[in-house]
Amino acid sequence: MHNLFNNNLMKFTRIISMASKYTPVRCIALVWAALLLPGVAAFSQQKPRGQATIAAGVASADITPQFPIRMAGYAARLSTDADSVLQPIAARALVLGSDEQHPTLMITVDLVGIPWRITKNVTDFLVKEKGMDPAQIAIYASHTHGGPEPGNLINILQYRNGHFSDSLLALPQLIEITRYTELLTQKLKDLAVAALNNRKPCLVSWGQGQAQFASNRRTKDGPVDLALPMLKIADLNGALKAVFLSYACHGTTLGGDVHKIHGDWIAEARRVIEARHTGTTALIALGCAGDANPAPRGSMENVQQHGKEIADNIDKLLTAQLQPLNTAPSGTMKWIRLPFSKVPTAAELIEWTKDKTVKGYYARLALERLERGDSIPSAVNYPIQVWNFDNKMAMVNLAGEVVVDYSLRLKNTYGAERLWVNAYANDGPSYIASRRVIGEGGYEAESSMYWYNKPSPFVPEVEDRIVNAVDELMPAAFKDKRPAANHQELVQPEADGSYRLSSWLAGTAGSRIKYMPEWKAFGWFDAKDKAIWQVNIVKAGKYNVWLDWAVSDAKAGKSFEVTAGNKKIKGKVDKTGSWFTFRTKKAGVMQLPQGTITIELKSGNAKEQDSMFDLREMRLVPAK
Repeated sequence: MHNLFNNNLMKFTRIISMASKYTPVRCIALVWAALLLPGVAAFSQQKPRGQATIAAGVASADITPQFPIRMAGYAARLSTDADSVLQPIAARALVLGSDEQHPTLMITVDLVGIPWRITKNVTDFLVKEKGMDPAQIAIYASHTHGGPEPGNLINILQYRNGHFSDSLLALPQLIEITRYTELLTQKLKDLAVAALNNRKPCLVSWGQGQAQFASNRRTKDGPVDLALPMLKIADLNGALKAVFLSYACHGTTLGGDVHKIHGDWIAEARRVIEARHTGTTALIALGCAGDANPAPRGSMENVQQHGKEIADNIDKLLTAQLQPLNTAPSGTMKWIRLPFSKVPTAAELIEWTKDKTVKGYYARLALERLERGDSIPSAVNYPIQVWNFDNKMAMVNLAGEVVVDYSLRLKNTYGAERLWVNAYANDGPSYIASRRVIGEGGYEAESSMYWYNKPSPFVPEVEDRIVNAVDELMPAAFKDKRPAANHQELVQPEADGSYRLSSWLAGTAGSRIKYMPEWKAFGWFDAKDKAIWQVNIVKAGKYNVWLDWAVSDAKAGKSFEVTAGNKKIKGKVDKTGSWFTFRTKKAGVMQLPQGTITIELKSGNAKEQDSMFDLREMRLVPAK
């Protein structure tokens, strides 16, 4: 693939080996657009014919506090209440599916996290009153650090002017937080009911783009997930009704010096999207952003910059080739236990109290818990959901502040082009560190656990427990074996007489071109490289030649050439919107003889610099 960041501000890398050692290389496109549609119709740019409708409903609610309240997210923030509102914060709901199909509900909230007690209260209500399946209800927190405290990071509020208070929160502050969470819970119930009541037949599709402002905050040039997946909901006339999207980046553009309620880049992106598309509801969740910060950060101008980048790339996706979804999603859910590495004894806790950091403060809280007759938990109960969208896309919902390694590992296993991974879903137990991050230590692995009122880091095996649980829930359609490497094989005709010249069936020439199994595509394809297929043409004749490629707008426009003997097609690489957004387009028509022939795809101008495109496959379709 490519270095996606050719400006001086942002140069990121990602991990391509998910084994015990992680090797950073230049940033590889983490997620690509939808799977190819089967058959010749996949290569048409016409509106999909016969797409089935899905009942869809949306609703919105303002959840901005109407009274003073403590803010969440930053320990260093002064102990004063929020003094005003910089950005309104909101909740949005999207329902997909009829009652007979067991509808799926997605709710997004502009909060640092969503405690399970709130999720459970809303879920129990919907199960009882609306007969919904708990596995198909998810509430996603945006992880803004400018929202009110919902109760899951209350330890932070005890940090005052460089030390920790042994007293309870001031009574007015405790009442403010309690009143807000009670009102929020009722608003979310009402919001869900409104979305259920608003359902109408809609056209649903999905695709993936990219945004580039996420930066690994632990490791310079460390791994990030730049995917920007999107669900598009349109009415039967094609008018946009809603978008649901996610991006893996903390809501920390503004710092702890801001004492105004705000939703950070997430709220700004939503505002811009909804302003550009009147009547549209935008829902924004977060991916595995536990170790990713926005870059640059620190000002409202940066918030606007990142929000606009999200909105601009959503606009590109809305005009891209999206994959239609013909059935409502179906969901499964599982709870697992994530063990802590240590459960301290009373004697150890007494010793810990000498620590002047949050670890010492946690020890004081834990001692009080013991003396009240409670015990120190040995594990976290952890919820995982997997939703199947028409056997074309699987969505994984993980709780807590999940680090990027989980997203990369899951996409490597099941295919980045058909997997959508969300975090901060349904509960906010703590950071969910990977084996690598736990081994490295630091804030996400260790000290954050005490802020979350947890006794120690997790054991390294939690990564395997989570991944294995996802695998148990993953539908069989997503467990097919993916080619691990490209190997030239003789391409035979499909049942309809067409030929799929897939990347893994090609040989290569050149030093940079590389097959990436998680994407089923060639990357690093430049003017000195070529892909080479051997094809068994059973019937001589004219064939339409289709290409399936992705390229950033900045790198588009280079020449390509398809050759078969003395036959040749030349063209220019058109824009697709991003390296993560694939497009299929007819390149031309070629007369092919019967027999085994060699077909090559290469640059049409050897002097052109840098990458040409990312290539998934070429297709030969008999011309009528």
